[in-house]
This record gives sequence, C-alpha cells and structure tokens, in this order.
Amino acid sequence: MTSAWLFFGIVVLLYFIVMVPIQYLYISGIKERARKSKLSQEQMYENMSFEEEQLHFHMQGNILNWPAALAANALYRIRHHKGKL
Repeated sequence: MTSAWLFFGIVVLLYFIVMVPIQYLYISGIKERARKSKLSQEQMYENMSFEEEQLHFHMQGNILNWPAALAANALYRIRHHKGKL
C-alpha cells in the first residue's frame, strides 16, 4: 500500500512541476492581452471565441490545476511586482 501512495505522490508532483510553467505562460498571456486590448476582464471574456472559453475553463477551472495555477499566479505577481503592496 505504501508503494502505491508513493507512486501516486510522485505522479502528482510531476504533474505539478510540468503544469506550473504552462500555467505561468497562460496567465502572462492573458494579462498581456488584457493590457494591450484595454478592455475590462468581463469584456475580454465576452469577446472570447468558444474555443478560447473552453481553454480558459480547462486551464483555470480544473481542480487538478488549482495548485499549479496558484503557484504560477504567485510567481507572476512576484516577477511583475511594481512596488505596490
């Protein structure tokens, strides 16, 4: 039983390690697009195509991606900190 939990833990850790850079690139792309378009978040999501909406839902809404999304968001905020707290 212990080896099964160890294997599961390793798989989850590898998934987390792989997903953090993917989530970081996604978050930075969304923020850059919002900055360039100068639209509110609501308007930007209303203008998304169906495919983009589905991608966003699966990248940000999947419960397995939440830890990686939180880590990537924290990393993004640290790297793009502009002196405001």
